Amino acid sequence: MSGISGLVGNALTGLQAAQQALQVTGNNIANVNTPGYSQETAVQTTQPPSLLGGLYLGNGTQIEAVTRSYNSYLQSQVWSTTATASGANTLSTQLQPIVNLLAGTSAGMSTAINQFFASGVAQVAANPADMPSRQSMLSQAQSLAQTFQSSAQQLQDAANGVNQQIGQSITSINSLTQQIAQLNVKINTLSDGSGATPNALLDQRDQLITQLSSQVGVTVLQQGNNQVSVFTGNGQVLVAGNQSYDLKAVSNPYDPSQTEVAYASTGAIISQGLQGGTIGGLLQFRSQVLQPAQNALGRIADGLAQQINQQQAQGLDLNGQFGAPLFQAGPVQVLANAANAGSAVISGSVTDANQLTAADYKLAYDGTNWTVTNLSTGQAATLTATTSGSVTTLAFDGVQVKVSGAQAGNSFEVLPTRYGALNFQSVLNNPSGIAAASPYASSAGQLQSGSIVNTNLGNLTLSAGQYSATSGAGSVLVGGVAVPTALQVTLTSGGTSGSVGFQVTQPGSTTVLASGSLTLGSSGTTLAIPYASTPPGGYWTVNLSGNTAVSGDAFTLSAAGPGNGGNAQAMFALQTAKTLEGGTASFEGAYSQLVSQVATQGNQA
Repeated sequence: MSGISGLVGNALTGLQAAQQALQVTGNNIANVNTPGYSQETAVQTTQPPSLLGGLYLGNGTQIEAVTRSYNSYLQSQVWSTTATASGANTLSTQLQPIVNLLAGTSAGMSTAINQFFASGVAQVAANPADMPSRQSMLSQAQSLAQTFQSSAQQLQDAANGVNQQIGQSITSINSLTQQIAQLNVKINTLSDGSGATPNALLDQRDQLITQLSSQVGVTVLQQGNNQVSVFTGNGQVLVAGNQSYDLKAVSNPYDPSQTEVAYASTGAIISQGLQGGTIGGLLQFRSQVLQPAQNALGRIADGLAQQINQQQAQGLDLNGQFGAPLFQAGPVQVLANAANAGSAVISGSVTDANQLTAADYKLAYDGTNWTVTNLSTGQAATLTATTSGSVTTLAFDGVQVKVSGAQAGNSFEVLPTRYGALNFQSVLNNPSGIAAASPYASSAGQLQSGSIVNTNLGNLTLSAGQYSATSGAGSVLVGGVAVPTALQVTLTSGGTSGSVGFQVTQPGSTTVLASGSLTLGSSGTTLAIPYASTPPGGYWTVNLSGNTAVSGDAFTLSAAGPGNGGNAQAMFALQTAKTLEGGTASFEGAYSQLVSQVATQGNQA
């Protein structure tokens, strides 16, 4: 191009470049509030010159490219931050109702436990024969059961809500990944190798990935021709080029009530690899807050039921019978893997609530041996296995599981305390059935014609006694009878120093059930009388002591009357006794720890 025409041509290229640059600027202004829009810049360069008469003459200017203001590192940080913030927000939203539930004071769990002991058990201990006091204790027991159930039901409702929200999040994820794959196709078509890039489509795709990050944490891999592949934070593919991989909600293979995330095509569960975003926050809330809270509350329910029922069984009710259970906690859940072969029969029970943890467990059988894994720690738990006939009994951490018919490769999930509070019940309806009395009252003297006649001359005493799980080293075991059979302890020798002998009979009988000796001035000699029933099993132990003995002096152990509140007093003492977590926590102490743990999670969210 030369002469006037060349001059005009060059000027036209300048006008055209300016027009295109203005169009880019106008587009930037028009999209200033468009989510995900990246500001564009027109890149103006010199057009290649033409050779004319040995000279290279310029041909004006051109807009070589329109580029985005884009930094891949900063964009990846946006996606990461979005996932983290969304996950934290979801966790916080789910946590707040749980904190409010557990920390509530006016009608909360801690109040219900305190009122059961203070307004129920304590009243019976003070007035053991008073029927209104007994009825009040049963009313408080019913109120306690309702509070356990209500609190646990609200936790279960939260679990059901998590399942529903996981399904909703999966629907959003699938929609977004499908759109990203479709944009990959369009971008690939328009990125024809000329260097031109469809900026608007790239922005749309980045914005979709940002939205996807709000649902689940992702990693994005840039590929050739402006393509991307999208993976979860743990490497599961969601988008690869023009292919999206849909997810679906499935039931946990052990627990059908728990929703998991899986690939729609294969059914492979990928929940454990999902972090960040709404779905990551939901999964974190369920595994780190909700289920531990359900288990901890259930452990308190299991412990309270076991301790109160054992104390009931040690005492006598108004009819002179050992106390029947006052409470019933929910059962241990043992869930078979859906892939198990065969039809094993399996059940579980709590044997020692003091040894319970707030963990779930996995049992696995290789055809010869069983293993048990604490799912909270990932560590193996100490397991004792015994076999009788076709039934194998597995004992670990306060739990007993009985199984028969298991095949190699079978596995089971054990939830010792998950439903302890949800199905907690008050099962004693008759106020006369409260076992307020100790099994024995101790009196100096002999039982004669229905009355105790005291002719003792020494200063020995025989305590009313207490319950013991074992007879104790050095104790004198009374055989042939069981609590609360009336007994008479008679000295067979006397003195003020050294040892004296004694024998145990039934009143009016000469048959010696046990005999022993007492060192005068010592801490005394323990006599152990066995319980015939289980629970409670164990022994009632009494102590004979003193420093002046007269041969023929006697003591009578007889069933305590309706005015005796010894067992109710022992029951009241359970309120502050450390009977949970290996003897380190009381009922209210364990509940306070639960509230503190959940509140701490709330502060960190």
